[in-house]
Amino acid sequence: MSLNGIDISSNNNYLDLNRYTGPIVINKLTGGTSYFWKDNRISDCLKKGLLTGAYHFAHEYKIIKPSKEQAEHFYLHLKPYLNKVLPILDYEVPLNGKFFTQHDMNWIDNFMLHFKKLSGINCVLYCSKDLIWITKIPKFTKNNCMLWFAQYGTMEPTGWQRNPWTDNRKLDMNICGQQYTSNGHIQGITGSVDLSLFYISHENWLKACRPIK
Repeated sequence: MSLNGIDISSNNNYLDLNRYTGPIVINKLTGGTSYFWKDNRISDCLKKGLLTGAYHFAHEYKIIKPSKEQAEHFYLHLKPYLNKVLPILDYEVPLNGKFFTQHDMNWIDNFMLHFKKLSGINCVLYCSKDLIWITKIPKFTKNNCMLWFAQYGTMEPTGWQRNPWTDNRKLDMNICGQQYTSNGHIQGITGSVDLSLFYISHENWLKACRPIK
């Protein structure tokens, strides 16, 4: 089972949901401890019956605040959509600004655990394949958190792909999808948009939106 999806933020042009043909839309919702994208399309996506996600960007304004405060900020704005929307942590930049270390894994782990304490739900982690590979198997995988990784084979314009390129480094983890371009061009949105292929069924996406039993 594989499903096409996009992720959007204030950097993207308007998404016409009447023309969009994919089943998944992930919206940026929050960042850091203060940013909130008030013009997100979460409610619109849910009304259309789309599989919907919301992500928190850890490095808003190029500053990373404590993980507990960020998890609380994300939870506060996600509360109206709990049990309907897949929560995602977007972690892209190392704490030291140069390379990823165990300190990054500790930050991610603490965010995940605190968010789960607040909501009962496992966050998905979005990050580069390099981060996953360099740090090997992070602790949060013990909680069976899913991983959505980014790796691009080309920066040329592209539409939906059924078999996107990725290198031969094996990831022995619970992978739910790959973002394969930031230069996607598809029906329903003008300009470039991130495209992903998700290895998850409709049923399991909805299940992951709800608290762990």
